[in-house]
Amino acid sequence: MLRMSLEGDLVSLNREVHEALTVRPSVTQAVIAASFRTPEAAEALTAFWADRYRRSADVVRRAVIRGEVDETTDPHEVVMAATAPLYHQLVLLRQPLSRAAADRYARAAAASARSGLGSTHAEG
Repeated sequence: MLRMSLEGDLVSLNREVHEALTVRPSVTQAVIAASFRTPEAAEALTAFWADRYRRSADVVRRAVIRGEVDETTDPHEVVMAATAPLYHQLVLLRQPLSRAAADRYARAAAASARSGLGSTHAEG
C-alpha cells in the first residue's frame, strides 16, 4: 500500500491511466481516436480532459497542504509530467509500457515537483 504522499498519489494516478490504456478493448483509446472524426467527439474529449485534470490536481493540492511542495506549484504541470509519458508511449508510439515504468514516471514527476517543477518560485 502506498502512503499518503505526492509520490503515492501520482503512482496511483499513473496506475489508473496505465490500466485505462492497456485494457483491451481500451475505451480511452477509442474515445481519443473518435475525437479526430467528429466535432462532437472532440468536444466531449476536451470536456473529459478538463474534468480529469481538475480532479487530478487534488493530488498536488494535498501535497501543498502536507508541505511537500511549494504553494505556487502548478498542478497541471505536475500531472502532465507524470502522465504524459504513458500517453506518448502507449497511444502515440503504440508501444508497450510496464506498470513499473508508469510508477517510475510518477516518482520522477513527484521528485521534480519537490525540486520546484511548476513552481513560480523556481522560474525566478
